[in-house]
Amino acid sequence: MSFKNIALFGANGQIGDSIIRALLQCEHQKFQILAFIPPGSQLNSGESDDRVTVRDFNLNDLNTESLAQELQGVQVAISAVGGKALEAQTTIQDAAAKAAVQRYYPSEYGMHHIYRKSGDPQGYIHPMWDTKARHTEDAVLHHAVLSGKMSYTVIGCGDFYNQDREKIWCPWTQTDVDEYVLHIFGNPNAKADFTHLDDFAKYLVATLLEPEKSKNQYMNFTSDNISYNDIASLLEKYSGKPVRKEIRSLYEVHEVLADPSRAAKGLEESAFPVDFWYLVKGLQGEGRFRRPPGQSHNRLFPSIKPTTFEEYFRERFGK
Repeated sequence: MSFKNIALFGANGQIGDSIIRALLQCEHQKFQILAFIPPGSQLNSGESDDRVTVRDFNLNDLNTESLAQELQGVQVAISAVGGKALEAQTTIQDAAAKAAVQRYYPSEYGMHHIYRKSGDPQGYIHPMWDTKARHTEDAVLHHAVLSGKMSYTVIGCGDFYNQDREKIWCPWTQTDVDEYVLHIFGNPNAKADFTHLDDFAKYLVATLLEPEKSKNQYMNFTSDNISYNDIASLLEKYSGKPVRKEIRSLYEVHEVLADPSRAAKGLEESAFPVDFWYLVKGLQGEGRFRRPPGQSHNRLFPSIKPTTFEEYFRERFGK
């Protein structure tokens, strides 16, 4: 039996919008979607679709009892919230449990790593990753899960590489430039895991169609495993524009993580904190931003075809 009635929290965010589009575009199931968004905002996709009902999601006025009433009849609650809103996930899951929601998806959608300072035997985790990890731990150990009344699905992935809002993190998403600049740390030949937002969303929908495969599971989806040198070559080939590689040492990563004010100018344009930016790119340059064989689960849903960088560039640049 597949799930049909879905509540999506953060439905108008970057990840939430990808999920709602995938739900509406699914050819195998007609989903009914309860889309929770911040007051005064609107959906980017599905606003006028009769399968979508919009509800306000106010962090300052969140109540378990009233939210549980909203969730009556919902089979699956999916969290696509981020930032400060992550703190609301406990209330979301508590309300979902009261409403007898069968499945909960915490906001994971990434890859966590331990940062190791040079010459320091202690390991560290960035606060952004720690917050997500903490809430995921709470989700899978929730009393409704432990009692068997609710199941969970946790989906991880690689670096989302088609974030149009990210001019620095994903420079290839921009078209009004004379050249592309890739900021690379460490080894430019080191391969890293990347995921296309739409691939990820389709994968999540596939887990709803075959819920037994994803019941109480940690799952990961990767679209491509590729180095920045190879990305640069493909970008030049398909864009027809020069690509400049700004290669920095891993020592600079340690410097900036110790003192973010030492970061290179211009990188603050990213929506991500500059120390997090350096951490992810540094891990990629170390060859650690990838999962070993057996920890990628593309094979469980073979109908979801990964979009490689080459396919993405070919489509984006029309070649």
